[in-house]
Amino acid sequence: MEIVNKEKEYELLKGILKQHKSKHVCDIGCGSGEFVSFLNKNKFKAFGFDIKIENPQSDKLFIASAGDLPLKLFKFDTFVFKQSMHHIEKNYQEELITKLLEKEYQKVFIIEATIGESTYEKVKAFVLPEREMRLSVLETLDKIKGKFEVKKVKTYGKTEIFNNFEHFFQEVIAENERAFWNKEIEKVVKSIFDFHKGRFYQQMDVYLIQNPIQ
Repeated sequence: MEIVNKEKEYELLKGILKQHKSKHVCDIGCGSGEFVSFLNKNKFKAFGFDIKIENPQSDKLFIASAGDLPLKLFKFDTFVFKQSMHHIEKNYQEELITKLLEKEYQKVFIIEATIGESTYEKVKAFVLPEREMRLSVLETLDKIKGKFEVKKVKTYGKTEIFNNFEHFFQEVIAENERAFWNKEIEKVVKSIFDFHKGRFYQQMDVYLIQNPIQ
């Protein structure tokens, strides 16, 4: 299995998008927009949407929730959820995917961590309902198989690196409203963090959802 850093991860995902003839890409849950910026520098036409955007890395970013995307203003052929689908309410995931696949040529890529195969996800599970959230995506994918073609197109590994515990806390826990935190949990998580020296392995799966006639 291929192990990548952030730069190589973007190259890997770019290759998958090119392979499937993606040109106009919508990154839903884009964060600061690093991937959007990368795609626009690599001959894609990409835009990003998120409910909050801090330190924007692109001028192609818009604030919008997954349920209120201004899709009529764009002609996207591809929608990407890069570790963001599990943040969308489970009861809305199927409806959203169906809406995004309205046209025959449209496709959705969902990139999520493999459940049970990640030191990063295991340490996050102490303070966040990670397994429950990610299971909701797998359940949705299984549910829509009768309506759409769903297939895993890639599995790869990557390493999340944090400079120190404060960096980890701010990135993973501080602003996450689902986080549960107290001194006892901090002691346990910090011991795990110190043991791994701030380097956490994460295994990722890339799913493609499209209309079955393609």
